[in-house]
Amino acid sequence: MGKSRKRKAQEAPPTAPAPKKQHKETKLTPPTTTTSKDPHTHFGEEPRGAELKREVELYEKLSSQDETERLEAADAVVSGLLGGDGVSEAVLTRHLERRLFRGLASGRKAARLGFSVVLTEVLSQLFREKGLVKTRYNGLSFEKVLEILKAKTKPEGDLSGQEERDHAIGLLFGLQCLVRARVLFVDEEERWEKVFENLLHLAKKKSWMREECGFIIVEALEQMEQQRVEETVKRIQEAGLAASPEGVGIWLTARRKFSGMKFPSKPWGQNGNPLEHLSALAKALKESSSAADKETGEGVQQTGSWHHQLHFAWDIVLHECVGSTVAGLHDSTAAHFADFWKIAVDGRGFDISLLGHFC
Repeated sequence: MGKSRKRKAQEAPPTAPAPKKQHKETKLTPPTTTTSKDPHTHFGEEPRGAELKREVELYEKLSSQDETERLEAADAVVSGLLGGDGVSEAVLTRHLERRLFRGLASGRKAARLGFSVVLTEVLSQLFREKGLVKTRYNGLSFEKVLEILKAKTKPEGDLSGQEERDHAIGLLFGLQCLVRARVLFVDEEERWEKVFENLLHLAKKKSWMREECGFIIVEALEQMEQQRVEETVKRIQEAGLAASPEGVGIWLTARRKFSGMKFPSKPWGQNGNPLEHLSALAKALKESSSAADKETGEGVQQTGSWHHQLHFAWDIVLHECVGSTVAGLHDSTAAHFADFWKIAVDGRGFDISLLGHFC
């Protein structure tokens, strides 16, 4: 998805700044799998003294703004939890509840980035690679883990607006960890349905997070079979998000993956190709939530105002347009780049300098 586009802001401390800057800073850097060749000391049942100090220091480094230090700490935490025979279920549960998931709701330094790396690896080993939930941690079902995530990122009490945003972003990061751990489609459980419901809820309640939710859904599409993609696309259409920038990105991603799949007839036709509806596509790409909607989180109202940062859907659209042009395709199934540019850019008074990094 838009491989040419650089996402340096992913490594910026995700401290939930003003909504218009939020899109870039809440997208996670792809987690690094952290495995260690050297044995690390396991975390204890009830750490005290030097043992407790070591644990606190590791989690402090996990929040470091220095990437090397953060990844070294992540390696130590994963090894301390799951290396060798692993810790007991009680210890692992304690770390999930009191450290890792709680840390996602923190706006401190680069906590979410470091904690997300650890969580993605732990979740992968629990539910996919080693299947530890079946052999050692029977009490940590997927439902239990999801409950912990939601409980530790649920705003309670008299919190400031910034603190409420931190909790919402924490839930978003946790859901993305589940997607990137690639554990949602490995068995017959309805894991994706549970995660998808939470993403839709966030997208509709917190409209300033809608782009991030759409971005995670696009990532999840790459792991799905055709029937699951069709069901997901249908649900997004029913939720009224198909004609949004997120919908454009999701539709084009689904169509690229399964060109013959069934799409809802609206808004992008039976072929599910927004590039066949350039005027509607240009309108969708220009739409963004109103400032009032960002603050209240009500509905998905759109006003047609530009953000100063390009939406991830532009990556996908331009990739399709340029690909069609290079291949010499100019028929009912592919939009010529010049046609798209004329309608979506020139015809909308778009600042062309914002597209410079695509050229």
